[in-house]
Amino acid sequence: MATEVLIIIFIAALLGYVILLHIQIAKKNIFIESTINRLAEIENNLSPEEMRKFLQEIRKTHHFSSFVTEKLFEEKPLHFLLENEKDSRIFIHYTKEEKDARSIINEGFRFADSFYKTALPVSHDRLDLLIKHNSRKSFGDYLIILCLGDKIFDHYSDELEKNGLKNYSVENVLTEIPPFRNENADMIYLLPNRFVKGYINHQTGEIFSNPDYNPFYDTPVFEKNLAMMKSSQAN
Repeated sequence: MATEVLIIIFIAALLGYVILLHIQIAKKNIFIESTINRLAEIENNLSPEEMRKFLQEIRKTHHFSSFVTEKLFEEKPLHFLLENEKDSRIFIHYTKEEKDARSIINEGFRFADSFYKTALPVSHDRLDLLIKHNSRKSFGDYLIILCLGDKIFDHYSDELEKNGLKNYSVENVLTEIPPFRNENADMIYLLPNRFVKGYINHQTGEIFSNPDYNPFYDTPVFEKNLAMMKSSQAN
């Protein structure tokens, strides 16, 4: 008889645990659904202050605190990241070591073949930024900010289109040293450090500015690059 009672108690406890797990899963699903709905409703007019408050609400639910970072979306880092959007194209890149971030500030941004493999365009669309940040933040704590002035970008974009240079992008033009192939036969380009605004430690919110930053930097070298591309295509 005692054994049967123990078995019943064990089964009841097991059922209770299963029910508790289902309740927790249901709560998580509700939270995720409500979060997505709220982001969808406010994504077009979300201010930095509203975003920070919303992220604080999410952080209170500790199961989901790892999904987002509150530091990047604080007022100062977010302003530093997006303040040039009115007249520039903004891109972000992540790196693990601060020495690499400082090297990019000093020497420029090196990329293989396509600039867009490792540089993501961002804007005041906070939902888009949140998604891109969460998808790439594991690549490193240091978020590099690259800005290309609209005037410069549009000029060379128009020149590439006008001359039918479809195999090149604007970023391929904006280099002061000749591109070269690495050991993997990738073509390596170096975007000048003038287009590097600085970097943010998205874990701490610390901001590091580039004293040489100039998103409207132009040089006759860029026009020479364009001429070489035209000559290469003609041949």
